[in-house]
Amino acid sequence: MSSMIDKITAEDRRDAADILDDLQAVLHAAEVKLPSLGIDWQSAKATGIILIDLGGARPDVIERLVLVLRRGMRQ
Repeated sequence: MSSMIDKITAEDRRDAADILDDLQAVLHAAEVKLPSLGIDWQSAKATGIILIDLGGARPDVIERLVLVLRRGMRQ
């Protein structure tokens, strides 16, 4: 049986999964791989707030991500 918080956050959880998919697609197109990217489902169960966890990454990966973001901001 689902908990009340699961019922309340069902739409937010679906939205978070869709946004994560979009982020992964953009990062893949930019050849940036965040190895620990995911949704923090445990936090959501405790607080009702869905968090996308960017996780840990090597400095060179983050440097590449920064370059992609800077390029995107110029457009």
